[in-house]
Amino acid sequence: MIEETFSVNIRRKPEDVFRILTDFEHYLARWAKGPVAARKLTTGDGVGTRFTVVARVGPLRATSPYEVKIWEPPAEFGGSGVAGPVAFDEQYSLAAAGDGDADTNLCQRIVARPRGPFRLVEGVVRRQLRQLIAADLERFRVLVEAEA
Repeated sequence: MIEETFSVNIRRKPEDVFRILTDFEHYLARWAKGPVAARKLTTGDGVGTRFTVVARVGPLRATSPYEVKIWEPPAEFGGSGVAGPVAFDEQYSLAAAGDGDADTNLCQRIVARPRGPFRLVEGVVRRQLRQLIAADLERFRVLVEAEA
């Protein structure tokens, strides 16, 4: 099992960060490497909301499930999903940072469980996951700060 925590400061209010973070259908493919689309399978927002995420894996496309497990706007969001050979649970915590509420500290905690033969190379998966999430959060920061 892999447990990692990442954080980034974003020059936007927590409400704005939360809105973009949780709008998978419009934003996920713009900041997360791999996903090319997301489709909501349920109505409304909140705990129990389910998505199908379509990701590019080399020349192929794979679909993966994602379910929202934590929904506390604008402070916490989290869910469970599958990304290729890795099942994961993630939790995002958002808090006002600096003076006033114009900046947000976004902290992501992930617990990942490589499946099948990938359990044998957990160290490699851990290194790739660290690089991927750090780059994803930086792309997310840039996206959120650029949004009006």
